[in-house]
Amino acid sequence: MAGELLVRVRLDWTGPGHYEHGRSRPCRVCDTPTQMRDGRGEACHQSCAEDELARELLGTGRARIADERVPAPGAARRRPAPSGGAR
Repeated sequence: MAGELLVRVRLDWTGPGHYEHGRSRPCRVCDTPTQMRDGRGEACHQSCAEDELARELLGTGRARIADERVPAPGAARRRPAPSGGAR
């Protein structure tokens, strides 16, 4: 049975740079108006930024797990080559 990866991201946007009072702009992710700003100053809801980052981390995690060369369930197992040589 395949395992699951769960990624949860919580960003701290308590700083004043993450809020622009009185100026709503379309969120760069969902396109609905927001006064929130990401770390680059672009309009973005905190939840949209967290979801976007979680999806990116999940994709990276899956790629790294696939690179571990762990055989899939039901795959033939290989025996390691003997170390050292015959003398």
